[in-house]
Amino acid sequence: MAKSYLLSRQAIWIVLGCLVCQAGAGLFYASRALAPDVIGELGWTRTMWSSAMAPMIFVTSVLQAVIGAACVRYGIRPVLVVSVLSLGVTFFVMAGMYSLPVFYLATMFLAIGNAGIGDVSVGAVITRWFDRSRGVALGFAFAGSNIGAVFFVHAVTEWTGLFGWRGASIALGAVSIVAILPFALFVVRDPRAGEGEQTASTAAPGEVSAGIRRVDAPEPAGDDDVDLRQALRSPAFWILFFTIFCYAVAQLGMLDHLILHLVDLGYERGEAANALELTVGAGILAKVSAGTIALRIRTRHLLVANTALLALGVALLPFAADPRILAVSGVAFGIATSARDVLIPLATAEFFGARHFAAIYGMMMLAYFPGGGLGPIVLARAYDVLGSYESGFAVFLGILVLALIGQVFAARRSFGIRMPAAG
Repeated sequence: MAKSYLLSRQAIWIVLGCLVCQAGAGLFYASRALAPDVIGELGWTRTMWSSAMAPMIFVTSVLQAVIGAACVRYGIRPVLVVSVLSLGVTFFVMAGMYSLPVFYLATMFLAIGNAGIGDVSVGAVITRWFDRSRGVALGFAFAGSNIGAVFFVHAVTEWTGLFGWRGASIALGAVSIVAILPFALFVVRDPRAGEGEQTASTAAPGEVSAGIRRVDAPEPAGDDDVDLRQALRSPAFWILFFTIFCYAVAQLGMLDHLILHLVDLGYERGEAANALELTVGAGILAKVSAGTIALRIRTRHLLVANTALLALGVALLPFAADPRILAVSGVAFGIATSARDVLIPLATAEFFGARHFAAIYGMMMLAYFPGGGLGPIVLARAYDVLGSYESGFAVFLGILVLALIGQVFAARRSFGIRMPAAG
């Protein structure tokens, strides 16, 4: 049974290893927590700070598109090792920066690291090891980025008070390598022949390998899996592509400016950091529970509800001077952006199957470049020109409504049924 395999020693070690490697993604959140100190010491504008986001997301997006192929050719371990080392180097470079070009260099290392320990590589490993319980395994593995974010944001706040932001950066780089590299080297690996959860051949009719009950898929997944060329001709691909774009705009825009926004509203630096920790911490339960809930509710329906929740979180941000509203907004924002990490891969598998998952999902992640680059700049320019973030929040809310319209269309029962490969 799927449950017994998920609780087996082999499965636990694979999921734990993926979780720890994904914790490295939390270093991105920690880098955003340094914004007030860096801007204050170096005299940068917020547009200057945010200008590094676009090239970073560009590199991450391009690498995401080829990470799947790299994992197939070289295996998962070399990809993870290079990525973890790149994350550590990021903060060594930041510790010595005094100019924008050096900041850009640091973000390039951060981009390489994020791409290699991101959704495509870890998602591909989990997809190959697990079948019926894939959604639950993805949820636990992807929760690592939120766990890492809570730890690293708290650590950098404490270490900045003790050592200054440059000393805190050195500590972050060293701790991340020491803590994560052993798991990348010795724990996470690709399954050998005969290993992994083997339930596809015994799954009941109407169930797919993503662990989702589907009344519109009478045959087990596999024979009708869609390749990348077919996926690019499907409206479902472009709806998910635009969804990723919209989430990137909102998520990366707010992560880049949340602490700055809260300091502007009168919060102390520690209080603002605590709010960021609450936001990313709320995502831990979201990721773990999203996979379980997806066993019972169609992923496309969950995605609609999730995007509506994100829109609510964004709509409340202008009123975040009230701590109660800040808490509601932060929890909604954290749950929605974190559940996306599970729901989009599951929706991809639901629409297109598991066989070409890495290639299709990697291509979808190209949407992160325009979205992730645009979000921080929209907020930065809104603040630098108008003196507040409110107009930027309105832009975010508008595009999320557009994404909701597309997702409602895709949620129809007959939409996106996989086609047999052309013969």
